[in-house]
This record gives sequence, C-alpha cells and structure tokens, in this order.
Amino acid sequence: MSASNYVDGDIEYRVATREDEPRIRSLLARIETGGHVRLSFRREPDAFASLGALAHGWILARETASGADVGLCERVVRRAFVDGARQDLPYLAGLRVVPDFRNRLHVLRGGFEAVRRLLAKPDEPAFAFTSIMSDNAIARRVLGANLRGMPRYEPIGDYSTFAMSSRRGEVAAETATAADLPGIAELLLRAHAHLQFASAWDPPAIQACISGGTLRANDFLVIRREGRISACAALWDPSSQRQIVVAGYSRVVGLARPLLNVIARLGRRPLLPAPGAPWRAAYFSHVAVDSERDLRDLLSTARTEARRRGIDTVLAGFGSLTPNATTLRMLAPQREFRSRLYLVRWPQDPSPTLDTALPASPELAHL
Repeated sequence: MSASNYVDGDIEYRVATREDEPRIRSLLARIETGGHVRLSFRREPDAFASLGALAHGWILARETASGADVGLCERVVRRAFVDGARQDLPYLAGLRVVPDFRNRLHVLRGGFEAVRRLLAKPDEPAFAFTSIMSDNAIARRVLGANLRGMPRYEPIGDYSTFAMSSRRGEVAAETATAADLPGIAELLLRAHAHLQFASAWDPPAIQACISGGTLRANDFLVIRREGRISACAALWDPSSQRQIVVAGYSRVVGLARPLLNVIARLGRRPLLPAPGAPWRAAYFSHVAVDSERDLRDLLSTARTEARRRGIDTVLAGFGSLTPNATTLRMLAPQREFRSRLYLVRWPQDPSPTLDTALPASPELAHL
C-alpha cells in the first residue's frame, strides 16, 4: 500500500479523503490568487464531484503543533496531446497557501515533495504542467527561481484568456444533438493533435463530462458543410460545480472600477464584478475551426446563447500566438488576461524534448 502522508519539519502533508471534503472547500473559499484581480476558485457543493471521472488527488497541509490548515494542492491527470500523441498528462492546479504561511519556503518545498511522493504514479510522465497569471509576480518569481529542493518551472509559452460579454446577436451555427457527438469527437481529435497539451476529446472523454452533469450534447454548436460537421465549439457552464468569485482588486483597479465599468459598457466589454460577487461565466470550449469565419460564427452563436441563459461573460482561452487568439483580438470587444504555461519537473528527472513548433494551447475549462 502506498504512503498517504509525509512530514517535513512542522508541517504534515497527506492525501485528502472524502472526509476532508468540507475542509477543501473551506480552504478554496479562503485563499485568493495574487494580481490586480484576485480570484477565488471554488468547488461548491462538492470538491470531489467537480472533477467527474478525471484521475485526481488533493494534498492537504497542516501545522502539526496547532492542527491549523496551511494549504492544499490539486493534481489532475487528463488525456491530452503531447507532440501529437495522446497520453495521460498531469496538471498541477489549485496550489494554495494561507496568507500567514506564504513566506515560508519550506511549506511550498514540502508540498511539492508530497505531490511527488504521494500522488505521482510510475506509469505517468515524469513531468507535469501548470499555469500562473502573468501579473502574479510573486508566484512567478518564487516558482521560477529553481531553488534547491523545488521542482524546475520551465516556461513553454504564453496563454490568453479572453473575457467577452454575452449579447443578442447572430445565430450562425446549429445546436448539436447526441447523434453528433462521434463526429464532434473526430473533428476535435484532428484539430487538437497539432496543439501541445490540448485535451484529447475522444468519445469517452466527452461522455465523462456529460455524465458529470455540467455538459450536455446540446451545449455543442456545429457548422455543417456538405452534410458533415466542419467546425464545432461548446458553451460549457460548470458553475453548478465550479465557481469563480472575484475576491478583490488591487488598490488602483479597485478605485478605478466604477470608471472602468462605464468604459466597458460603452465598449460592450465585460464588467468587473463587485468584490465578493461570483463571475457568472461560461467557457467557449471544445473549439475546432479552420477559418476565421467559422470562429466568428460559433462565437457569435455562443454569446447569444449565453445571453439567453442569463450568463454575463463568455471565456475563451488559447495559446497567445495561435491563430485563434489572433482572430479573437480582432473579432470582438474583450478583456485579455495573460498567463504563463510551465513544464514542472523534478531536478533528478530529465527534461522532455518537446516539439517547439506546436503551440501550447490546453483547454481553458481544465485550467
């Protein structure tokens, strides 16, 4: 039987169990990201159910003397494309430390060691990937410093998240049915094979999302030509299980928010919610297009459908240098948020040789 805990100095790390589920949700609600817009990524009402059928695990950290929770980290394994081949790919998500312990480097170092010892499996790649918001300077500086005892964070590209307001507009794509799902999967697999770390949306992966209760067949939008599906996307709203809450803003952005929202209304851009308010958003996901026109038509339909459902914001994410990102910058009024993508590996493990001609473009809804 594999170990379930690891102790480093005054901190104990252990694999979370079902009994720990309320503690995970409490920590996620308390801990905010850094940057000009501080976000809280929550998993109500059940942190374990929010990942559906994906292989994942949580590491919980607590101070042994007081028993106080210190932080948590999530490791999720998804089927993705690496150099054009499908394989299981670990992603480090939800690395969160409570404010009183953020300046204690040994907490982070022990957490990473616990992830390696307690969650990694021999048949999985000897690396993972993760993302850090570009304006989170502290996290980028600390994690990118390659300090002793810490994993190496190797930049592999920039990632753009586009926030667009929902609207009443042109409906230029059809709503899919369950009978369309095999064709959608076939199209997605062809399109994503040319993107590094893109999700491998084969029929079982799509069905797992549908079985999880946050995605439906009629969330997919398709464009048909000559009787075949030639482009697709989905409007994916996982808010029944995963929520984004605006925890707060930097002083400058907080003071300027009323003016910024006036400008946003005039420019048809998404508003900045009040601190503490949920960001009512859905993802423009499962995208496979081969032309600017198809992307425009699918996005227009998705934004219109979002308005019909009462969703304020549509979020789309692509590698910053991909054609889809370039097109989105021209197509619609939007706010663009940059992140940096990293390979994460331990010093004793060799760095994988990746095809740098393939842009890194994972699924935003999976980050």
